[in-house]
Amino acid sequence: MKYLKILILVAAWGAVENVIAADVFPDFVRNPVDFIVPTNTPGCVNDPSSLVGTNYVYKMNGQSFPASVNAHIQSTAEGFSGKTDESTPWKTLTELFAAYQNGSPETEVRALYSGNSTNFMTMVYGNEQMKARFKAMGLSITGMQVVWAYDYAGGYLAQVRLSHKDSHSEVSQFYFILEGGKYKVSSINFSKPDASLMNIGLFLNKSTS
Repeated sequence: MKYLKILILVAAWGAVENVIAADVFPDFVRNPVDFIVPTNTPGCVNDPSSLVGTNYVYKMNGQSFPASVNAHIQSTAEGFSGKTDESTPWKTLTELFAAYQNGSPETEVRALYSGNSTNFMTMVYGNEQMKARFKAMGLSITGMQVVWAYDYAGGYLAQVRLSHKDSHSEVSQFYFILEGGKYKVSSINFSKPDASLMNIGLFLNKSTS
């Protein structure tokens, strides 16, 4: 029994070593992909230009993640070191997740956002009340899972499932642009509602809840 306990302890230590040994990120690739949204999806926005039979078909260049483990965003508790070279959207997203979970200072969060996100940063850090709400939102997130991602308006748009401490989850959008060779989180400005974004987001929230 004594030797069994020793073996268990050694195995447990080995598991911890595996957790903290390396940063792990989803693969970042771009391939032609189609996203299909049935027209009878409740709340779906009319989009005649994408209508094919009884579906809206959106032809994109990006990636889907049928195996959820491949799209998992590593947390600091799972061994993420805290910093990356931001050479892919998923590395930047992993840093952002860590910053959220750690309640990181404003300067660290701002460093992950693009230069054209000034208005958004001013909004979330404009006063103490907004700062507190933004920090609380970040601290509430317990997990991130990329569901779908594709080229959009010169950048890369990711649909990411967020899990929260109160056990609810939802799919949120994160938009990335290349800035100085690094992928930065960026805000998106719409002159009018985008049917594809609305329909894809609606379908993902309904189908993966």
